[in-house]
Amino acid sequence: MADKGWYTMHWPSEYGGQAIPFTTQIAYREEMAYRGAPIAQPGFEAPMLMFHGQPWQRDFFLPKIASGELISWSQGFSEPNAGADLANLQTRAVRDGDDWVVTGQKIWNSQGHHPWVDWGHYLVRTDSDAPKHRGISYLIIDMNTPGVVKRPLMDALGRRRWSEIFLDNVRVPSRNVIGEENRGWYAAMTTLSFERSQIEAPARRLRDLERFIDYARDARINGGRLIDDARARHLLAEARILIETGRMLALQVASIQSKGEVPMMEAAFSKLFHDEMTPRVYETIARILNQDAAMTVGEPRAPLGGYPAVNSYLSWMNRFAGGGREIQLNIIAQRGLGLPR
Repeated sequence: MADKGWYTMHWPSEYGGQAIPFTTQIAYREEMAYRGAPIAQPGFEAPMLMFHGQPWQRDFFLPKIASGELISWSQGFSEPNAGADLANLQTRAVRDGDDWVVTGQKIWNSQGHHPWVDWGHYLVRTDSDAPKHRGISYLIIDMNTPGVVKRPLMDALGRRRWSEIFLDNVRVPSRNVIGEENRGWYAAMTTLSFERSQIEAPARRLRDLERFIDYARDARINGGRLIDDARARHLLAEARILIETGRMLALQVASIQSKGEVPMMEAAFSKLFHDEMTPRVYETIARILNQDAAMTVGEPRAPLGGYPAVNSYLSWMNRFAGGGREIQLNIIAQRGLGLPR
């Protein structure tokens, strides 16, 4: 895919893209997500670098992203003592000559413990006297630097999906600042806006729903096919409407991105809707399956290999990634409706 330039086809030509309309890229991303294909894509680091990166950062990282050499980053935002108040982060960076010396701890770090993740983008406090949103800088950190310690975290299903990252006097070159010093919060909001877009999410939900519909065509209930049960058909129709509504919201976000703009409020609304919609889709499947919905992977009688139970668990955990419900409501109120803090 990288050799064909498919997942960077919409990038401007100066960054190695083909300047193909963004709508073509969206169609590609939706189709790949629907098919369940293992997809490497620029994610939200590439647009963040295009908007805020230093020239050397764009020249160094964007070709690696486009070639598929750099497909995963360690994102260092959340901290154990900050909770949902991200701007209350305590990881500190002190200037020492041409370096920043970083000390602190990050948690719920996606992919950071994997050996193939060489780079991370981290929020750190560089001015303790400034208001909390204005004393933060955004650094690119080489994850193989001495002082970086990675500890994987288990999820509810026993999988290592996240990690804690400990930073003990980690030296980071001063030129690794993304955007402006002490204004990293604003660059990070661009990152989060693209993370919240949810462009692939409706295609994944549709794939899961249609897999269940195929299952229901053969499954039996009350002497007949499950798919012919009136209650089941009504619930499935409701779930399909929710998925299509989510797709319309995601396409609105994509439309704004295609103009080279950052959809802060629209991305927050899309994430808020998908955070509510996704558990409801799997709850719909659970209501139709009744007690069988509790069986998970590894149980011989589990419907569809137990994926409905697994996805239901994950849908609740993933609500907090990129900011929980209250965070999105605040963004919509302040950025979209102009309401005061």
